[in-house]
Amino acid sequence: MSGENLEYDFVTRSARTTALIQQLLNVVRELEQMHPGRKFPLDGHLVGSIGEAAAEALFALTLAPTSTAGYDALTDDDRKVEVKATFGTTSVAIRPTSGKHRESALIVLRLSKQPGTDHEVVYNGPLVKALQVAGPTQSNGRAVMHLEHLRALNRSVPDEERVPHRQQL
Repeated sequence: MSGENLEYDFVTRSARTTALIQQLLNVVRELEQMHPGRKFPLDGHLVGSIGEAAAEALFALTLAPTSTAGYDALTDDDRKVEVKATFGTTSVAIRPTSGKHRESALIVLRLSKQPGTDHEVVYNGPLVKALQVAGPTQSNGRAVMHLEHLRALNRSVPDEERVPHRQQL
């Protein structure tokens, strides 16, 4: 397959992923309307996979095979990238041991539930810098990283330390 066809396949797949996620969000809204007072949160592994798909669409990276230890994707220059995502407004959780790869990058996305509204890139930079704002490690081995702290830290990340955005057709 030529490079142009591969890019077309990526664009097609990315657009279809967006449409399917919107259907999923519509199902959640309908369930919540049918069951007042009951929430049907999208969380856990599903949100992580949605975040990885969104990161692949936004950034110049290649997703690693599922459950690769310590990272979710690789950049063109072989940096490991950890991707964290949330539909929430306050925090994400990370295993501080992910920071053993000093050259690794971290991308944190706040996913949008609204059609036509872009996902927010909360943080795009070195993982070791982001771990400095992580809370204490909890009994489950994860540390909480507040989005407001990551946003503030993100403003100080030089462009050369960020994962580059994907070139749009």
